Amino acid sequence: MNRPSSISDAIASAEWEAIAKMIATTSTGVEGKSPRSRRLRTKAGLVKIILVNKLGGFNGNDSIDMALFISSFKTIHAIEREYDENKVKKREFITLLKLLLHKFGKQKLIVRKRLDMLNEFDRMKGVVENGNGTL
Repeated sequence: MNRPSSISDAIASAEWEAIAKMIATTSTGVEGKSPRSRRLRTKAGLVKIILVNKLGGFNGNDSIDMALFISSFKTIHAIEREYDENKVKKREFITLLKLLLHKFGKQKLIVRKRLDMLNEFDRMKGVVENGNGTL
């Protein structure tokens, strides 16, 4: 059995569902009753829910949509900045999110061009409606 040399390698080789479970069970680490703490706890909780739903549905073809990668990168860095501003000491959640970015970085990026997708949809729509032509 090949053992990973670091925790980032272990996360990079882990299944998406296992990572989703880790994210779901990791505490955000945000404590306190101030409005800033509650807002950050809510934001981190929403990120948790969204990531668990997204990662649970990945098909494992070693690719990731570029838009998801960029939005995840921006969101994780914004939350990390808020953790720093609120002086959050328990940072396991941020560490796990950074490891997730590392796994995202090892995937092939897929760029979806909206105009090309719309043209393809129109072409398929014409074939189905008219019953002629080739896909």
